[in-house]
Amino acid sequence: MYKKFFVGLTCLMAIFVMTHIADAQEPIAGPWLWMIAPTEANQGGQNSTDIDSLDEASGGDVTEEMVAMNGANEGDAVGDYAWTIGTLPADGNTNVMLVELGVTENADFNDVSSYGLIYLVSATAQSGVTMGASSDDSVKVWLNGEVVHTNATNRGRGGAPADIDGYQDNFEVNLVEGANLLLVKVSERGGGWGQYIGIDADVTTSPTPPIFHITGEWLWMIAPTEANQGGQNSTDIDSLAVASNDDVTEEMVAMNGATEGDEIGDYAWTRGQLPADGNINAMLVELGVTNNADFNDVSSYAVITLVADEDIEGAMMGVSSDDSVKVWLNGEVVHTNAVNRGRGGAGSFQDTFAVNLVQGDNILVIKVSERGGGWGMYAGISAPVEAVYKSSAELGTSVEAAGKLPTTWGSLKVK
Repeated sequence: MYKKFFVGLTCLMAIFVMTHIADAQEPIAGPWLWMIAPTEANQGGQNSTDIDSLDEASGGDVTEEMVAMNGANEGDAVGDYAWTIGTLPADGNTNVMLVELGVTENADFNDVSSYGLIYLVSATAQSGVTMGASSDDSVKVWLNGEVVHTNATNRGRGGAPADIDGYQDNFEVNLVEGANLLLVKVSERGGGWGQYIGIDADVTTSPTPPIFHITGEWLWMIAPTEANQGGQNSTDIDSLAVASNDDVTEEMVAMNGATEGDEIGDYAWTRGQLPADGNINAMLVELGVTNNADFNDVSSYAVITLVADEDIEGAMMGVSSDDSVKVWLNGEVVHTNAVNRGRGGAGSFQDTFAVNLVQGDNILVIKVSERGGGWGMYAGISAPVEAVYKSSAELGTSVEAAGKLPTTWGSLKVK
């Protein structure tokens, strides 16, 4: 479950595509991540409330408990259907929405269960907040892996609630700081099929794992490039090797980290926290690394250790950069974008990609090559990790890179 989420990370804003602010006076429209699973004939609605239709449809490969704990991936199949992102219409009609999304052609689907998955992102822990549910027919709700409401009934869903008291069912839930995974199952017996779900709390919503800014103290190094060869032209040039006459290489740092005070060329590794606007140049001037307030044709290297309580597969990472960017995790290149661009705003990431984390220390290195003009970056991750500085000595022997290639979010389990 999502508890004590993102130690060392900013939890004030969730950063990802399709993120929306939930209005406590209106049902959560989403977008949600949707799956459907037919029941036995005449066994939909209240009769299938406590039957795990995901388990039956997948032959045991996917269960309600797994999804409630770990989420799901858009496009992954369960039986004859795939997880699909879609926004619930204002009238709450699940069947119409699924036809429009191309999930089914059956405009009057009976004896079937829908599963709607969404992340509720809270800036703070919120206890005893009211959640509302109206459903056609029965409903079951999980929050952070725990069943928080069940109503095994056959009914119509009524009209759209005007406020939290207008839902057919009201119940209290506790939100943790950061991401809260909500799963809603509505089992349909016959006739209409739909839902309204709302919450009386300040949250943003996303159908995919939200990414949060890494705000810990990074270790910084800079290495000038040849004139007019910064930015995309130097993305794959090892500027550390050039500056140190091959005494230090990008691969060495990516595998072993670095230590504050150690020198490479004319500069020393220096600790500092990236400012909220992501301006590397301004930060380096404040740290005394350089007096050049408009440094061009230069690469920065930022090193930080992400400490995970367990192995995590398929965590989402996001980066924005001015200009080009290259990312290593545990000695493995996990992302490259040789581009000249501005870094944009802090409200979204330009590049997103999946990574695997091992239990314990994970060395993250981000290289940003600057051609001219602005120089900066943003970086974030969806995993529950602590972001800290650790010297090479504290990290010990280098991490083996094998087995840490990017995969998908599906098997992520967070305590």
